[in-house]
Amino acid sequence: MSSSDLQVVVQDIPADPVKPAAAAKTGKLAGAAAASKQLLSTPKGKALAGLGLLCVLLPAIVVPAAVASQKNNQSRAQLANSNSRGINSQTGSDVDPNSFVGADGQLTTSNTTLKVPTRTLNKTKDAVAKKTFESEKWTPFVKIANGQFDENCRPFYPTGFNAFELTTMAATGRKSDVDAVFKNAASMGMTSARTWAHSISEQFPFQTAPGKYDEQGLQALDYVVDSASRHGIRLILSFIDNWKYYNGVDQYVDWCGPGRTMARFEEKNGGDTDTTVRSVAQNEYETLRHALFFKEEACKALYKDHVDAITGRKNSINGLLYKNDPTILAWNLINEPRCETWMPANSWCPGAMSSWFKEMGDYVRSKDPNHLVSSGSEGFFGQGDANQGKNPQPWAAQTGQNFVDDNRHMDFAVAHAWPDNWEIPNEQQGGFLREWLASHLEAAESIGMPLLFEEFGKKLDSPDDTAAIRQLRDPVFGATYDAVQKAVEENKPLLGSLYWKWAVPGLPKGPYGVDLDDSTMGVIKTHANVMHRLVNAIPPRPGCVLPASPDKKLGAWFASAAPSAAKRGCVNAPEVSLAYYNLYGPDGTPTATAEELELSEVSMAYAKALYSGKVQVYPTRLDCCRAGGLGAYPQGCNV
Repeated sequence: MSSSDLQVVVQDIPADPVKPAAAAKTGKLAGAAAASKQLLSTPKGKALAGLGLLCVLLPAIVVPAAVASQKNNQSRAQLANSNSRGINSQTGSDVDPNSFVGADGQLTTSNTTLKVPTRTLNKTKDAVAKKTFESEKWTPFVKIANGQFDENCRPFYPTGFNAFELTTMAATGRKSDVDAVFKNAASMGMTSARTWAHSISEQFPFQTAPGKYDEQGLQALDYVVDSASRHGIRLILSFIDNWKYYNGVDQYVDWCGPGRTMARFEEKNGGDTDTTVRSVAQNEYETLRHALFFKEEACKALYKDHVDAITGRKNSINGLLYKNDPTILAWNLINEPRCETWMPANSWCPGAMSSWFKEMGDYVRSKDPNHLVSSGSEGFFGQGDANQGKNPQPWAAQTGQNFVDDNRHMDFAVAHAWPDNWEIPNEQQGGFLREWLASHLEAAESIGMPLLFEEFGKKLDSPDDTAAIRQLRDPVFGATYDAVQKAVEENKPLLGSLYWKWAVPGLPKGPYGVDLDDSTMGVIKTHANVMHRLVNAIPPRPGCVLPASPDKKLGAWFASAAPSAAKRGCVNAPEVSLAYYNLYGPDGTPTATAEELELSEVSMAYAKALYSGKVQVYPTRLDCCRAGGLGAYPQGCNV
């Protein structure tokens, strides 16, 4: 066997699982070994009991492996499978904690610049409390846990983009271009995207009349969702748009509200609502009418019907109901709602909008309990809010939004940033974005909500001017990402960020579009890599490893060979998860010893290496073997 392989040891387990003894004083399970006997048992009476992890000093020197508990005299047998070819070993007591197989399969002995998020530890008063393989229900859906997105029982920090034109591309036969967007994004380490579950196009409307849907438009959305799934990208989908007429708020009011007394103002080229080109009388009329969407019961009913249609739809490509598709990260109730109070007659708007968010959030959850719900608003602070002065301009407090009130009943808070549209000078935009993010983090913390920075961008009058891209846009993206990374590293309740927008091929780039060959894409890729490594510095919680989800085979998967070796593989070491959470999880004790925890020295060393940013861990073998720099090897596994 090669010296760069790892050993997996199995242990005989009685047919009837052993009941763990109670731990003295702490009331917790006595030790990892007893619990693993109970919960790692299989129908054949065999279980993964421990794993000696490779710690290479020189190619011919191998640090021995260790089983989870040295106190039992049960027989041992080597697990024979294609993923882990073992070598004979004895104990892990001589491990050198300064030498590991790193994220790319190469030997690393030096600290990296990666700063793993700090943990708030609640140290126990008595003896060390041992966390064990207690059962925790695994779910394929992203949830909120400990103030963060939670995917595969560990934190998930979304990094990605907005691209509202994807359904239009699919509807016009450009499905390969949709695939290319997701493929390129995934290859750069991006994990998430935001787009619409409604139409903005007169040519491809989802809803042609109340309750009547156009299959061509919906099948285009089916393709977008399926393509995202195939490329490992999570989606945030918005149910309705504030700005576009087609299938937007104003068309809903035309369907569900009182009849018009003034003809609809046609936006040029089907663009966003533009109040600067309307007459004063038209502006006032449309503003009053627009607000009815949040008040009229008939409009609420029509919105709920749309929620039913989308969440209950069966994808025409993969057969999954949308509400059962884990590709969907979350729903936005509406994209950037406005219920403007600069007109005194709309003074009721802020309260009505907050009530609307609660009512619709509860309704969506009643129809789709699997997915998270968010507002989709820009995040302005309302009249009288302590943070009102943090708004970009005084008018922002008159949009009907109130960041705190609107997000109280959501699963997470969101904020957008449009410094150019909000007339923030170029030289002040980096500072503004940092302060805007910080004020929303503070406000979100005040109501116990994590925050997603789901829209930010930089406008360029000449979007293909390489000098302007480097000198104006790249610094704004860099400042934003620095603030995001700092918040995540400090364990603030920040979920991640999505920039505006991916410049989809064949459609106008626009002043905010980012092309693949723009220098900004390098800034994005660097940030995505950092966030990707932060995720892979944390193993799944012990309760979610192999026993809890055998279909998913969650565990703590590590590179098992250097890339120069003939065999590149990944092996599962669930005991490292136990070591990590005993040391650094809630109620963790960083000074705990391997003897106190009844865990191997190797597992303890790897847990410490994860925490110091030296090594990476993956929840499944598939994740570990993913090529393109997203797994343990650039070329992927070959064993």
